[in-house]
Amino acid sequence: MVRYERVITLLKCLLAAYVATGLMLALLAVLLYKLQLSEDTVEIGIIVVYVVSSLLAGLFFSKGARSRRFLWGMAAGAAYFLIICAVSVAMEPEFAFLSNSCLTTMAICVGSGMLGGMLG
Repeated sequence: MVRYERVITLLKCLLAAYVATGLMLALLAVLLYKLQLSEDTVEIGIIVVYVVSSLLAGLFFSKGARSRRFLWGMAAGAAYFLIICAVSVAMEPEFAFLSNSCLTTMAICVGSGMLGGMLG
């Protein structure tokens, strides 16, 4: 019974993280349109979106844990990253998992989730 509750909690946390992602990306799109942002600025904005969303997922998911919250946060960050990869593969079948950008994104998501777990 407890395992199912943790899975449901993870799904709720991921849903909240992806709602936050959508809102932040919409804001970034508006800023891009209004301010004519450079490509480098948009890339930094996307990294900030990954950090904040993974941090929120780790923070919320680790709240119910009694110990080792950083591991629960890492799990939430990893799940957030895996969903990003699944969507990327669905959109672009030639997606490369072992590219530098993919590994960097994984490190950002897992690390931010772990930080969220430690803060939780």
